[in-house]
Amino acid sequence: MSAKPTQQVYDELQKAYEFFNQELFDGRLPPCVITLQRQHDTYGYFSANQFQSRAGGVQAHEIALNPSYFAVRTIHETLSVLVREMVSLDQLLNTKRDKLPRRRYRNTEWADMCEGIGLMPTSTGRPGGRRVGDNVQTYVIDGGPFDSACSRLVDEDFTLSWVDRFPPKTLPESSGAGGDELLVDAGLSAFTVDDAGDALGAESGALVNATVEAGAEGEGGALEAVFAAVESGELSSDTSALDTQPVPVPGKPAPPPMKRYEPVRVEELQQQGIEPREAAKGASKTTFQCPICEAKTWGKPTLRVACLGSDDTPHEAEQMVVVTSKRAKAKAEAS
Repeated sequence: MSAKPTQQVYDELQKAYEFFNQELFDGRLPPCVITLQRQHDTYGYFSANQFQSRAGGVQAHEIALNPSYFAVRTIHETLSVLVREMVSLDQLLNTKRDKLPRRRYRNTEWADMCEGIGLMPTSTGRPGGRRVGDNVQTYVIDGGPFDSACSRLVDEDFTLSWVDRFPPKTLPESSGAGGDELLVDAGLSAFTVDDAGDALGAESGALVNATVEAGAEGEGGALEAVFAAVESGELSSDTSALDTQPVPVPGKPAPPPMKRYEPVRVEELQQQGIEPREAAKGASKTTFQCPICEAKTWGKPTLRVACLGSDDTPHEAEQMVVVTSKRAKAKAEAS
C-alpha cells in the first residue's frame, strides 16, 4: 500500500473544506479540526472551540463527519454535511443576533444562511419539512450554489477514497426519517417501502403493500420480499418518479426543488467488498410523564415513577404514566 490512509482521508476533507470556504463563504472561515466520529444518530455535527493546542492555548472548532454513511450516500450528499456544519461555524462567528441558539437547535438565521448557499433546511429530509428545530437536516437545492460548486469539485476528480466496509442499512434518527431503511438493494436508495409505493404508481404500490404483507412474517421480513419482487421483474426498480419536487401549500411559498442523485446499489457495494449491515439495537428507554405538571423522565419500561412537582410548583405524589410516541402509535394502529 503506497498511500497513507490517514493522510489521504484528511487531505481530501481539508481540500473540500478549503474549496467550499472560497466558493461559498468568500474565504472568511478560519481553519478548523475535521474529525471522523461514528455517532450513531447523525451524519455530522459542529462543536465550537472543541480543540486547544498545548502550546499557546490556541483554540479551534471541530466539524465531525460520520464515516459510517460514506459508502451508502453520494459524495455530494456527504460533502453537503460538511458545508452545512461550515454554516454553523459561519453563524457562530458572524451572527447578527444578540444571542446564539442553544446547542443542536437550528434557528431562522441558520436556516436562511443554509438556503443562501444552496442547502434547504428540513425536518423530514424532503421538501416541505420544518426549517427550524432540534432535528433539522438539509437537502441539496437543485441548481443552487452548493450544487454547482460541488459538481465543479467532483469534476476535478475529487473523491473520498476511504469508506466504511460495514455501513448501516438505516437512516440516523436525526435525519428526520430515523429508522427508515436505506433501500440500497435493487436500486432503491434512502426511501421507505411506503415511498416506493407512492413513487411507482397505484398498481405497483398495491404490489408493494401485498408483497410486504405476504412477506412480513416470513424469513427476512418485508424488505427482502420487496427486493425479491424487484429482482423477479414484478416490481420496477425505477425510482425516478419519486416526487422530490416541492408540494404547494396554500399561503406558503413552495420550497426549492430537491436535487436527486443516483441510488447506491447493494450489488455494486458488494463487488467492492462493502457489506451493509443492520444497526445494532441499543437498550430501549420508555418515556414517563406526570399527568399534573407534565414533567418527563426516561427509564426502563418496568419502572414505577412518582412525581412530586418542582421546587417552584410542588404537588402531591402522582404516578407518572407511559408516553407513547407517534411512531409507536402508528405501528400499533397499522398492526
